[in-house]
Amino acid sequence: MNNLLSLSLSAVLLLSFAQGEDWPNFQGPDRLGISQETAVKLMNWGDEGPPVVWEKELNEGFGGAAIVGDEVFLVDRDFEERDKLLCLSLEDGTEKWQFAFDFPGKLSFHGSRGVPLVEDDAVYFISGFGQVFRINRGTKKQDWMVPFREKYNVEEGTPKWGWAQSPVIVGDILIVPAMSKEVGLVGLDKKTGEVKWETKGFGNSHSTPTVMTLQGVEQVVFIATRKEGDSGIGTTISVVPGTGEVLWKTDLYYNSIPIPFPTKVTEELVFLTGGYDCGSCMVRLKKNESGPWAVEKVFEMTQGTQIHPPFVIDDHIYFLANENSNHKGEKRATGGLMCIDLEGNILWYTGDKPFMGRGNMILVDGHLLIQDGEVGYLRVVKPSPEGYKEVSFADVFDKKAETDELIAKQKGRDTIKMKDYKFWSPMALGNGRLIMRGQDMLKCLDLR
Repeated sequence: MNNLLSLSLSAVLLLSFAQGEDWPNFQGPDRLGISQETAVKLMNWGDEGPPVVWEKELNEGFGGAAIVGDEVFLVDRDFEERDKLLCLSLEDGTEKWQFAFDFPGKLSFHGSRGVPLVEDDAVYFISGFGQVFRINRGTKKQDWMVPFREKYNVEEGTPKWGWAQSPVIVGDILIVPAMSKEVGLVGLDKKTGEVKWETKGFGNSHSTPTVMTLQGVEQVVFIATRKEGDSGIGTTISVVPGTGEVLWKTDLYYNSIPIPFPTKVTEELVFLTGGYDCGSCMVRLKKNESGPWAVEKVFEMTQGTQIHPPFVIDDHIYFLANENSNHKGEKRATGGLMCIDLEGNILWYTGDKPFMGRGNMILVDGHLLIQDGEVGYLRVVKPSPEGYKEVSFADVFDKKAETDELIAKQKGRDTIKMKDYKFWSPMALGNGRLIMRGQDMLKCLDLR
């Protein structure tokens, strides 16, 4: 009997290991970019790096993947013609099914954006032109679609690069930015697409709403900006997910084009950051029982990260301090991976060695996996306030020979000029498989 019990327990453990963990939406299961998988191999890859299980050609774009069970979901776009939700096999990358929606039009930085959100019965995604979809996983057809640009009379060309957000669901409410003059955030019934609530307008953004609990209160926090005459005004707003009631808002931080979402640091601290020489800001929130929350600035700094959110690890903040203004020339030496404490003091940064462009990071088993935004290298870094500690490296998209040749031609220069292949899409890690996108190529790596 004991042997039988032991065998049964072993079978359960093996099944649990095989199932692993899903990555069902932007930034993973908890929307924090953190994977709980531990049965992954992050070190001693060797010269070849982790095995590439499969690859798939795509149209040029930026859309990232979600992973649920043995399926991969992402949005692709046929140039100026249609959006396509693809469902691929996690095992071999073959297409299992697709949903296509014809919508002619050209976006600046054309191609797909955002990451789908996958539930048991449906997949949600937002097109670059503001259509919000619920696709039935059984029928492979749309249950509903809400065209935000037309519904809310959003001016053409607003936002600057189209809707780049990923869907966010809290309970039965799907939360999407409208970004019209009159309407800001919108809460939709996820089953029907019916509008349940709207906030007043507060400007434009490419940032995704983020869910966080501050001082015991679950809330959705969003960052945007608007023009008033020749100046810009930033708005960070927090709402109750179920009703859209505004808990607090502040103009203490301004970014001309917000992209990274706000980052919870503690129960009362929130870190706001972005590119375009707008830097970063830490704010402190205080809940008032009989009135609006109080918001105060703790510190501000000139460094920021342009596209992807930071990580808070053991009372330190790590981010890629790379943006348009320090992307070339001597200013590259001011960027790279940066570590600061919670008072805004810079403890170290890598500068141009390595720079890593406007890439993205996820946290796995106590290590940062960083996709180089310029050439697609995959680095594994052990976060430490003592300095940069790289433990593994892989040339996933075979750019090293070309890059080394480019560097060799610039021998003797203090800083080098690099080609940027715009590998800016977010990664996804599910069931031991890492999905990386390089504009027109999707690759699946086995980290087990």
